[in-house]
Amino acid sequence: MEEKSYLLAYIDDKITLANKKNKILNTVFYTENEIEMIQKYLKAKKETRFFWSGGFEEAQRKVLIVYPEKFTQEIAYKNIDNILKAIWIKLPHELRGAYEHRDYLSTFMKLGLERERFGDIIVFEEAAYVIVLNENAEYISENLKHFTRFKKSQIEIVSIQDVKTKPITFEELRIVVTSERIDNFVSEIIKCSRSQSEEFLITERVFINRKLETKPSKVVKVGDIVTIRGKGKYIIDSYVGENKKGRKVYLIKKYIS
Repeated sequence: MEEKSYLLAYIDDKITLANKKNKILNTVFYTENEIEMIQKYLKAKKETRFFWSGGFEEAQRKVLIVYPEKFTQEIAYKNIDNILKAIWIKLPHELRGAYEHRDYLSTFMKLGLERERFGDIIVFEEAAYVIVLNENAEYISENLKHFTRFKKSQIEIVSIQDVKTKPITFEELRIVVTSERIDNFVSEIIKCSRSQSEEFLITERVFINRKLETKPSKVVKVGDIVTIRGKGKYIIDSYVGENKKGRKVYLIKKYIS
């Protein structure tokens, strides 16, 4: 609750400052769950002069951009290149396909920046794009060159207009549950005991359609998106039917990229 209060106070400060200084201002990057919470807060306050951007349409991490009354959203959006940039890392031929998302993430974390200072990481076999705040772009670009992993790589700061994206990919899983309770699904998806799945819920690590869920008895349905902090994001894709023991079989899709 204290973290939530601090976050919403920070949002209020940004809005107040944008109006006071007649400037377009932005926040750091937020997760989908944080975005949902902030969105509800702004709706309750009847705020309309804002939009979200993560550098590309399908981005999961986004910054909130607020603007004063004298601007329109269209004008504010034209300022996006002053807010967001991308770090383009082109690997040498001998390293193509060698690095995954976690490799880029771990290197960026070693730069001493908080995770909220950079957004999505789009990984290709030969290169990667990392969406960053413009104010941190130069620092990141210069310091990445000092890591052995990227010493032979070409590193550039590019406009987010030049970022290449790729379709979201999934890994398919089949799970068997006794009921549609969320604790059953968590237990089967991440292969843990029911007591451990309840612990994930109690400690606020489970979200259904971006909303925090703490009740083990919550019923999920086909189409729901379940996010488990530290374990990934999943969509309840379809109900397959019952097995010979009368248990329910579901097809789950895990978001890969």
